[in-house]
Amino acid sequence: MLALAQADPPARVGRLAVIENAVNFRVDRNTERDAASLNWPISSGAILDTDWRGRAEVWIGSTAYRIAGNSEIEFSQLDDARIVINVTVGSLAVSIMDADQIKDLTVITRDGNVRFSSPGRYRIDVFSDHSEVTAQAGQAIAEVRNRPVAIAAGLKARLYQDQPPRIDNDFDQDNFDFWVADRENKTVADAARRYVSPQMTGYQDLDAHGDWRAEPEYGSVWYPRTVADDWAPYRFGRWAWVAPWGWTWIDQATWGFAPFHYGRWVLIQNRWAWSPGRNISRPIYAPALVGWIGNPGWSVNFSFGSAPAVGWFPLAPREVYVPAYRHSSSYIRQINHANVRDVKVIDRATKQGTRENFTYRNRQQAVTVVPANLLREGRPISRQEWRRPEAQALERAPQARQAPNQDWLAPADSARRPSPEARRETASGRAPRESNPAFRPNTDDRRATTPPPPVRSETANPYRQAPAAGPQSTPAIVPPDLMRENRRENPRFDQSTPRESDAPALRQRQAPAASAPRPLTDRAPTAPPALREERQARPAEPSAEREIRRERRDMRQTERSTPGAMESAPSRQRDASQIIPQAAPVLRAPPPPASAPQSQATPQPAREMPRQENRRNEKQSADRPQRRERDDGKEERGPR
Repeated sequence: MLALAQADPPARVGRLAVIENAVNFRVDRNTERDAASLNWPISSGAILDTDWRGRAEVWIGSTAYRIAGNSEIEFSQLDDARIVINVTVGSLAVSIMDADQIKDLTVITRDGNVRFSSPGRYRIDVFSDHSEVTAQAGQAIAEVRNRPVAIAAGLKARLYQDQPPRIDNDFDQDNFDFWVADRENKTVADAARRYVSPQMTGYQDLDAHGDWRAEPEYGSVWYPRTVADDWAPYRFGRWAWVAPWGWTWIDQATWGFAPFHYGRWVLIQNRWAWSPGRNISRPIYAPALVGWIGNPGWSVNFSFGSAPAVGWFPLAPREVYVPAYRHSSSYIRQINHANVRDVKVIDRATKQGTRENFTYRNRQQAVTVVPANLLREGRPISRQEWRRPEAQALERAPQARQAPNQDWLAPADSARRPSPEARRETASGRAPRESNPAFRPNTDDRRATTPPPPVRSETANPYRQAPAAGPQSTPAIVPPDLMRENRRENPRFDQSTPRESDAPALRQRQAPAASAPRPLTDRAPTAPPALREERQARPAEPSAEREIRRERRDMRQTERSTPGAMESAPSRQRDASQIIPQAAPVLRAPPPPASAPQSQATPQPAREMPRQENRRNEKQSADRPQRRERDDGKEERGPR
């Protein structure tokens, strides 16, 4: 029995919850790097590394491990006994919420090991010549050459290989610290912690994307807020072959981890709800809690024709999950303990030849059927490739006792890693694109995914003037082995604003947006409707008048380009007759009100224009709107 128990897979796993920009993943040291994938399970040997802009977040239970740019983190051991994390280079922030997850955790650096004495927030930085451990909240202990060094809250320890450690309170926060604090605020899940164990990986996103309700038959269940009409559990995502479990479901939803690896799903009044089952202290992770349909000879007619197929459906509450991987009898009891209370039911389900009547086995709303090659290759499921079979076809479909094994559906190399599409998207600095954008579930939930880089828009803020164009420096990429001052993230690289080095074409588009206003074009400002109609009805002007109009426009542009032009612009816009050329009599503006005192007459902008002795027609045109009547009925001209 002990030998069988040792063969059981670990009950505890991690979850890759957030990916920002370029984040690479390796199953272990013997595999090649690949772009990371959202909701990928993290187990012993997994390695994550980021580029200078990359960030990642991994959850193990209620403890978050956040990785900064230019970092490499290895999960050397992750099982039921210990969690050992090796920081090769870069920065790691550890946020511990529960005391029962402290004793198993150790962080290793080349200059010493770090253990934790209390919940809190900690940061470990590994540089080329030393390491730093900062207790931003809580208390930690660094072991340097078998000597413990206590680090109280608010202190930082510098660890060296050839000198004694140094303790001081001189540390400042950078953009990575602010990002960690923001992520902590976004992952507070007080409601979920009342219904599930803090040891359940992935519960942190439930409160932000769903609601808890009490159902008389099932207890407390969780309803996702936004799903498509044709959505069903285990329908939108992909299958991946993850050792030692085999076929593992990788959901595309931001919240898509805990509800697909723990508990059961139930259809209540035509709405899907997730039932976590009884709240046990340490729930056991499962690769996918589904029943299977099909065999190597089963085929289905799809839109493109008949092809070998495979199908699955979610398990309902009180239904037994039978793993296809190696396990002991105690393991199968424990993994079903939260949802099936009767041990006899569990033992009966494991016997050969037993066929259980599953609740959703023949429900079209619950069953998903796809071509077998799609699962074998680990490709994301699109709407064009899955189908809802007819009820009669489901009844005739063969029942699979367990998940497909390698004899039935041997995984291709692409099924053991993130899909090719996810690799391309993540390597380019974007989050993996959902496979079915027109019918994807949880469209409102994409903002909580790790989020992608901000969309660069040419008109992000129409009320803000861009700075004047000038020489600009391009930020340099920081090598991972520089000293502390170079390892800290530069505020200029804050992802809330576009970076010049990201897209040279963006700089070219933004260049015209300078602080100085652009000169107006040759097109005259729009006249009032009445004047505009008269202007359109008048005949073509003689060539001499067009020359006068051109000279006047040139002088106005010269005036606007000089200081003070902006202050005089409003007065010109208020009186259209001052702008439109006065050569045509039909455009003569009415005189000002007679009640206006002469002393309050405001000099017109036309008086500031240079006088042209040889422009008699222009002079007469400019003087015409300034005539006013005296008390004796005669006309009087204002001063020129």
